[in-house]
Amino acid sequence: MEDDYSAPAPHLPMDIMYKIPAHISDPASLARLASSWKFWRNLVKDPGFLDCLRRRHGDHGFTPSLLLGFFYQENKRSSSDLWKYHIDKTRCLAPSFVRMSELTQFIGSKTARNARKPLSLETFIQGLGASLNFFKPIASHDSFLAFRRKSKDADGQTIEDSFCVCNPLTGETFEIPGLRYNIPPNHYALFVTNDVGLSGRMSQSFQLIGIWVMKGNRFVSACYSSKTGTWTRSGIIPQLLPGRYLVSNSAAASDGVIHWLCGSWRQMTLTHVATLHIGNMELSYLELPPEAKRNKAPLLASSADGGLLLLFVQGLQMSLWKHSSAPGSGWVLSERIDMRSYLPPRVVKLGISAKVGLEMFQGKSGTVVLWMYGEGLFLFSLSDRSLRKIDSENVTKKYFLCPYEIDWLSCLAITNLVADGSLSLDVQREKARGRWRALMGTNLATNSPY
Repeated sequence: MEDDYSAPAPHLPMDIMYKIPAHISDPASLARLASSWKFWRNLVKDPGFLDCLRRRHGDHGFTPSLLLGFFYQENKRSSSDLWKYHIDKTRCLAPSFVRMSELTQFIGSKTARNARKPLSLETFIQGLGASLNFFKPIASHDSFLAFRRKSKDADGQTIEDSFCVCNPLTGETFEIPGLRYNIPPNHYALFVTNDVGLSGRMSQSFQLIGIWVMKGNRFVSACYSSKTGTWTRSGIIPQLLPGRYLVSNSAAASDGVIHWLCGSWRQMTLTHVATLHIGNMELSYLELPPEAKRNKAPLLASSADGGLLLLFVQGLQMSLWKHSSAPGSGWVLSERIDMRSYLPPRVVKLGISAKVGLEMFQGKSGTVVLWMYGEGLFLFSLSDRSLRKIDSENVTKKYFLCPYEIDWLSCLAITNLVADGSLSLDVQREKARGRWRALMGTNLATNSPY
């Protein structure tokens, strides 16, 4: 439905109309409602409603529609192929995007992803194209994406990283100065903050963090702030507890902290969650539940309410534990899922000998990327128990995947930009509509303005 400011009001009592948006649980539906009529838009923009929305954001469970899809870049190419892209600036090897709506519901061992041409990043932000050749997506947070490309000197030695941070939903792009180093960072994290100015208007700033884990398990960090436009190296160098090791691929970042699983060299088992607080570079520790200590490959994620989630698989059974952010809280077993009802028949027949591993875990949308030997990568939803195939095993090994998950308020970003006059109602608005439709795909009705 297109905007019609002169349209008559629906034949409903006003007190009922004011309550309708408060009962919409899906953010995409709320954005569609706000874009359909001036009354709904003004109601959604009201500070009181947004305050309630923020509180609901902290209280709701998993919301699958927050994960729009995956940005990805190829990991391996032949030297001759790469050289063609270096000498021909018209060739584009920028990151691509696959939407959730293009992942087929799993119905058997031969089901594969729809054979559609993947979307390029230039679909959402015009003009980038080949300028992002060889950039890999390294982090995402609340609709923002960070990309990195390694730069080398004449001798082929890595000297610095080139970066770009963008928001495909709004079309914003930020070029970031290179980060020089002798040893590449072990981890990157992206943090987005909602800022409210003196006029009451909301904007977003971000920090991109590079973390080195040096000898002796000492943490060194460098932070780029969009407010200052510069990299700053921290003078504080915390150290992991003696006798502990860090599980590098378990990092989960949210709200200014980065969590890792760590274990004991003496016991050779996992023991704690180590949390690095970026603001003051302090380390804190949280002991794992006994059941998780015996598992070799759990995953961490942050929940919508600021808590910590722990997920692991034993055989064909998945266990989800939650730790609240409230002081004095402990681990609670949230649910245990028998995966036999959802996995491919061939995997189920193998029983305890089946190889099923956890690759990624998104705490807000409740989506889990599973790797199954001989089958490939699958997306499992903790909310509705659906299983979708991402692609075959051989294909997915070529790519570096980065999930693109947005938050509640980001779903209203384009609506608010149009409503408060930040975007004109012609060319720029049409571009915003195109970006929204491209990202959402068939998740939204085709006649929706966004």
